[in-house]
Amino acid sequence: MQSFGLHYLPITFSLLVIITFIISYAMSAAFGDVSILFPYISDLGTLAPESCVFGQLLNLCSFLGCLCIYCWYGHQIERLENMGSPRSHFIFARVTLAFGLTAGLGLSVVGNFQETSVLTVHLIGALMTFGFGTLYTILISHASRAHLDSPKWLRTLRVSLAVTCSVAFVAMFLFAGLTSKGINLPHKWEPGEKGYVAHTLSVTCEWLLAVCFLSFFFTMIYDLRDYTMDPIKVRHRYANLDREVLTISA
Repeated sequence: MQSFGLHYLPITFSLLVIITFIISYAMSAAFGDVSILFPYISDLGTLAPESCVFGQLLNLCSFLGCLCIYCWYGHQIERLENMGSPRSHFIFARVTLAFGLTAGLGLSVVGNFQETSVLTVHLIGALMTFGFGTLYTILISHASRAHLDSPKWLRTLRVSLAVTCSVAFVAMFLFAGLTSKGINLPHKWEPGEKGYVAHTLSVTCEWLLAVCFLSFFFTMIYDLRDYTMDPIKVRHRYANLDREVLTISA
């Protein structure tokens, strides 16, 4: 098995997330479980059978997302070592990694704890994904500008995405608070209904946030383009290290 280019990881992750949304939306709309226009992302996986597909695919997305985040952390550490950076920059990198992995884990929580089953845990997962995800974009943007000396276009793009994420995150929860009073979940919204405008704005901010997150992962392609992943090697502890090596390959 040949080495695998790490820049394919964020591409695979982003495409899988998009596929997850498309499949879940198609199923939930076909079964009449969500509004055709402006459904929340979570609504796509609230009821069975689409919730089963939604949860399973988000588990895969969570794994790939965390893997992307860890690989970018490896790139960050290598750059800091080559630049002779101070210890504080390495601590900053580890904090950034923790925020990123928390956001990635939140995807799995959202997918496996539906709002109709365990609403509190579902909201915690959403906060992990969107809240820690937004903070992750801010920290990465700062590291790109102040620690890693990334190209100007990349710094500018990441800062723009981080600012958009921050505004969309705050607006999403503000508008959601205006629409959730007295509403039983799940709820199919219809035009003209009380609170529909605030609901539409909240949903728009949520989808904008998701698009910005995926765009942010796409920026990792530039950083990871020169890195590869070698095949996994399994050794028997008593084997001759030079002779008996089993390589797992597809």
